Amino acid sequence: MAVRREDNFGNQGARDYLALRAAQLVANISEVAASKQRIRPDEDGESMLMPSVELLALVCERYGAIPPKPETVRQWSEKYLRAFDRADDFEEPTPGFRAARRKVIDQTFRWLEGLAASHWSEDEM
Repeated sequence: MAVRREDNFGNQGARDYLALRAAQLVANISEVAASKQRIRPDEDGESMLMPSVELLALVCERYGAIPPKPETVRQWSEKYLRAFDRADDFEEPTPGFRAARRKVIDQTFRWLEGLAASHWSEDEM
C-alpha cells in the first residue's frame, strides 16, 4: 500500500508529477549547457539555464526530488561560469553588478551540488 502524506506531494501521482518536472528541468539545463550558443548569458544562460538550476535545487531541497549526480552539476557550473566570464557583451547596469551576479550563480550551483552530494552519498551507503 502506498504511503500518503498531508502535503501537496503526498500521493504517488503527485510525486510522479514532481519527478517529471524535475526531469524536464534537468533536460533544459543539459540542452542549454551542451550548446556553445545557447549557454551564453545573453542567450539562454540567464533566461533559462540559471532559473532552471534554481528551481531544480528548490524542488530537490523542499520536496525531495532526485538531483542529478554531483559531477553533472559541477560540469554545468564550470561550463556556465566559463561562458559568463568570457561574455564581453554582458550588460552591467551598476558598478559591481557582474561580480555580484557571478557570486549568485556560483552559490546557486553550489546549493544544487551540495544537495546532489548529500543525496547520492546516502544512496551509495
